[in-house]
Amino acid sequence: MADPSSGEHMVMREYRKGNWTVSETLVLIEAKKMDDERRVRRSEKQPEGRNKPAELRWKWIEEYCWRRGCQRDQNQCNDKWDNLMRDYKKIREYERLRVESSFNTSSSSSYWKMDKSERKEKNLPSNMLSQIYDALAELVGRKTLPSSSSAAVGNRNGSQILRVCQQSLGFVAPMMAQPMHQTPTTIVLSYPPPPPQSLCLSLPSPPQLPPSSSFHVEPMQPTVDRSPGKRRKTTPGETTAGGEREAEEVAIGAALSRCASVITQVIRESEERQERRHKEVVKLQERRLKIEESKAEINRQGISGLVDAINQLATSILALASSSSCHNNHNHQGGPP
Repeated sequence: MADPSSGEHMVMREYRKGNWTVSETLVLIEAKKMDDERRVRRSEKQPEGRNKPAELRWKWIEEYCWRRGCQRDQNQCNDKWDNLMRDYKKIREYERLRVESSFNTSSSSSYWKMDKSERKEKNLPSNMLSQIYDALAELVGRKTLPSSSSAAVGNRNGSQILRVCQQSLGFVAPMMAQPMHQTPTTIVLSYPPPPPQSLCLSLPSPPQLPPSSSFHVEPMQPTVDRSPGKRRKTTPGETTAGGEREAEEVAIGAALSRCASVITQVIRESEERQERRHKEVVKLQERRLKIEESKAEINRQGISGLVDAINQLATSILALASSSSCHNNHNHQGGPP
């Protein structure tokens, strides 16, 4: 498929906001499926080439959705896809545990028979539709199935697939000696719609297990040959897997160390900011106290000046009154007889 983003003029788009409709969600799932197929074909043509960044992939998905009436931008598509996969994995894990627990205890109700309140009580998505779940299951199943070029492998890969199927079904068939020229076992995996159905295996019926046998997982051996050549063939894969696990553990440890250093730095900066704020608050309190003291001193000086002025005025009034009294007495004494 040609890249839908090629050969188009750049135009301003008005993206739709709000909740996603069912049709928009199905268009997004279809766009993600087409993008996966496109990238697989490109990797087959250029096995050593590097894939495009995630931003360009989601831009391609935006263009695909836009051509089919889903007017959402690449960020909305990315966020919606993350939410869909999170809800899908929760429901798939719940159904798997429910099927496994049904062998020992009474089976709990299926997700598709619950109402919204029951789903919320079990910490499950409350609004997942069966058609959306089916589309996601089909897409995830296409990713997990092997390609046509790697489908015709030997008994070793067939036994590994058989072991995975047996682990999911909860039983282990007894080890049986198989000749080297035996035709590879045909395994038909039916990806179930909700509620999940059982896996269909076109295998010879295994002998009945004794009642006292316990259910456990054991590695399946493709042949009974114990020659050093066979052991050497399985050793590189195990070594590679162990090396990958060690590298993954080292990467996780480095990431945790970086996270711890970042958290320590953030805590230290937060404490420094709190200390600076505390010092600023103390300085403000001191300035306010000084201002209040200066105001009180000004008021005290003003009151003292007012008292002095009143005293001077009272003294002046008394002096004036006494002088007026003396003048009147002198006038009475010096008058005619």
